[in-house]
Formats: sequence, structure tokens, C-alpha cells
Amino acid sequence: MNANNYLWGALITCGILIVILFFRILSLESRVQRFAEIDGSNLAIRESLKRLEEELETVKESAPGLGAYMTTIQLHAAKLWFAAKAANWELAGHQLHEMEEAMEAVKKSNVEKNGVKISNVMDAVLQTQIAELEKSIKQKSQTEFLKAYDMTLSACNGCHIESGHKFIQIVRPSAPPVTNQKWELSAQ
Repeated sequence: MNANNYLWGALITCGILIVILFFRILSLESRVQRFAEIDGSNLAIRESLKRLEEELETVKESAPGLGAYMTTIQLHAAKLWFAAKAANWELAGHQLHEMEEAMEAVKKSNVEKNGVKISNVMDAVLQTQIAELEKSIKQKSQTEFLKAYDMTLSACNGCHIESGHKFIQIVRPSAPPVTNQKWELSAQ
């Protein structure tokens, strides 16, 4: 009889273990389904991220290059020169602001040429030479404007030399960059 009791005890224990294992398997199955759902969500997130990266690359490819920004800066610098020369300080301030916008765009582009971080140079020029230009325009001082303008051209040319573009030398303009703009203020 004693062996019978052991047998029944073993069977009951096995039955209890089978029930526990059954519920444990159901629990694990539920977790696996949740992980599958999470993995599916992660897959959607990864696909979305991949699309965003592709769109970002397209935007980068369609953005103007450094040369386009520099040409814009050069145009506004020339217009700034003629506005200040005509003592049209409001127009000079406007051209300086346009020049600053183009320089800020270059700064955000994080371009590096021959080891020179152009963004850092733009930031330095904005904080020093451009700030001096702004001050001279507010003061309506031709003398201070000429000094600040020449300092700005010197900074530009210094960057060109350091970045391997010494063949680009910016000078004071001798003729207006556009012929369809009046530089002097009207007498009205």
C-alpha cells in the first residue's frame, strides 16, 4: 500500500506540475505575442526613420552649395557698399541684414573645407566684423563703415586663403552690381 500512496502522490504532483506548466506556457505565449507586436512597431519606426533619412538626404542634395551662398554674400556686400557710399543707411542696414541671413545659412550647413570649419569662421565674422559694420551703420559714420568693411573683406580673404581658395580675393566694388537699383535717397 505504501508504494500505491507514493504512486498516487507522484501522479498528483505531476498533474499539478502539468497544470502549472500549462499556465506558464500560456503566459509565455502572451509575452511572445506582445514582443511580436513591439517588434512590429519597431519595424514601422525603423522604416519611418529610413524614409526620413532618405528625405533628409534629398533635401541636402537640393540645398544650395557653399559657392551659391558665397555669391549671395558677395552680392549683398557689394550692394551694402554702394548704399553706404550714398549715405543711404536704411538700405545699408537692409543689405547687411540680408548678408547676415546668408552667413547664418552657411553657419548652419556645417561645411568644412581643407580642415577649416566654415561655420566657425562665419560665427566669428558675424560676432566681430559684421557687428562693427552694424554699429557703423547705426552711427551713420562713413569713416567707421570703411574700416569695418575693409576688416570684413580681410576676414573673408583670410578664410579663402586658409581653406585653400586663395585665388578668390574679394575687394571693394568699383561698379554697382546691379544697374536697376537707385542707391541715393530721394529728396522727397
